[in-house]
Amino acid sequence: MPLSVLDRAKRSFARRRYSDVITLLEPEVINYRDSFLFYYMLGLACLYTGDIGGAGSYFQRARQIKMRDPGLLAAQAALYLRRGNTQQAVDYYLEILEYAPTNRLARRSLDFLRRHADEDTISDLVSTGKIARFYPRLSFGLPPAVPAAVLTIVLAFFVLWQFAVPKAGRVLGGEARADLASFALSPEERKDIVETGGTARYIMTARELESSWTKAREYFQNWRDNAAQVEINRILGSNGSISLKQKARLLMTWFTEPGFDTLKDNYGFSDVAKDPALYLDCWVVWKGMATNLAENPKGLTFDLLVGYDTRNTLEGIVPAVYEGGGSVDTDTPLEALGRLSLSNGTLTLKVRAVHQTGKPLSP
Repeated sequence: MPLSVLDRAKRSFARRRYSDVITLLEPEVINYRDSFLFYYMLGLACLYTGDIGGAGSYFQRARQIKMRDPGLLAAQAALYLRRGNTQQAVDYYLEILEYAPTNRLARRSLDFLRRHADEDTISDLVSTGKIARFYPRLSFGLPPAVPAAVLTIVLAFFVLWQFAVPKAGRVLGGEARADLASFALSPEERKDIVETGGTARYIMTARELESSWTKAREYFQNWRDNAAQVEINRILGSNGSISLKQKARLLMTWFTEPGFDTLKDNYGFSDVAKDPALYLDCWVVWKGMATNLAENPKGLTFDLLVGYDTRNTLEGIVPAVYEGGGSVDTDTPLEALGRLSLSNGTLTLKVRAVHQTGKPLSP
């Protein structure tokens, strides 16, 4: 029996594929107009991707259906916290404890705000993405017939994880992301870091290659994956050794998908257009207008008129593919979150999320 849209969205949410949740649910607003779970899950997905306007609208509709749900109240408290309105956030957390005195998220959040309610701390939480620690999560119960089997699988995975994953990479909710000792260059690799012969886009000295690799690792540890990606692209297109390039590609597998509000080092169209190869696989948020909208089996395609959101300046036109089939309004300015790629030599944006809250522009 095929899964419903809501069940598929639950699966995507459990896998933290929040953009997919939005893509699945937004076209179904009419069909689920009286479903609390629909609006709550859609609002949470917007919250995790950084679409704060969308999250607020969907939470408001969910509150009309069910006013006293602790998860929803916690989500709305997080919205107020993001905006620096700590007093309103505290009121919501206290309301949660009236209905659910043992709610751990509300208690932890209140305890944090008693100690760190200043504007600088809240701003730092938002800019670093750590504000997500205050976001509620949906709970997905185990099917009653198979808990033992699932627990066995989980236990086996944990044992494998203990031995296979570097210790520094096991920190959950902390700063460590990978054991960078495994990415260090051996004396032999440093000695032969330059590959002789052949052609390369970027000709670099041994010192430049080592410096670029050091920067990539430092950026990664500071959660600046875009900046690390640029250095990796420089290495991959250089006269660097095969060993160095293999380590660079391996580091890329640790990068995470950002949201609208967690993206760091957002590169503008003018910089990317000068050397697209240097920015491949980087994530960007570009404003503009959509035109030439078309639908195909993979989703929506359109041309993004970058910088044309005010109809004053057109920086460039970039073909965009919105995989998953989310909706796009061609009459309204938009922000597109996507990953840069090349298709037949043409710069292309693979869109993961679109944010449109503005009014249609006058001709």
